[in-house]
Amino acid sequence: MTQRTPSGTKPPSRAETSRAHGVLLEQLGSQVNMVLEAVTGFERRLDAKIDATEARLSDRISVLEEVVRQNSRDILKNSADIRALRDEVAGLRHDFEHRQELGRIDVLESRVSAIESRLAIPSR
Repeated sequence: MTQRTPSGTKPPSRAETSRAHGVLLEQLGSQVNMVLEAVTGFERRLDAKIDATEARLSDRISVLEEVVRQNSRDILKNSADIRALRDEVAGLRHDFEHRQELGRIDVLESRVSAIESRLAIPSR
């Protein structure tokens, strides 16, 4: 296969073609090295960002875990306090419903009703 060349010029020799190909390969290799360096640098920056994010999130998770543990302790304490208060309210209710004054109040109510009926005063 013969290459066409402008009139008056001869086609490049094999040596010239090989040199031209060699130069192109060197340029291509140089560009590939630049891309590889850029990708490697990007990888390092990305790894650093990921490591920093992981450390920050790990710290935040540790804080959240401690808060959850403290809340659990508080809930247990509050539950115990609520049980104690329920027992105390039940005791107070019992004491109130069975107090000594109730018998005296019933007697007084009867006496007041009797007086009201004798005096013809309407009961409240």
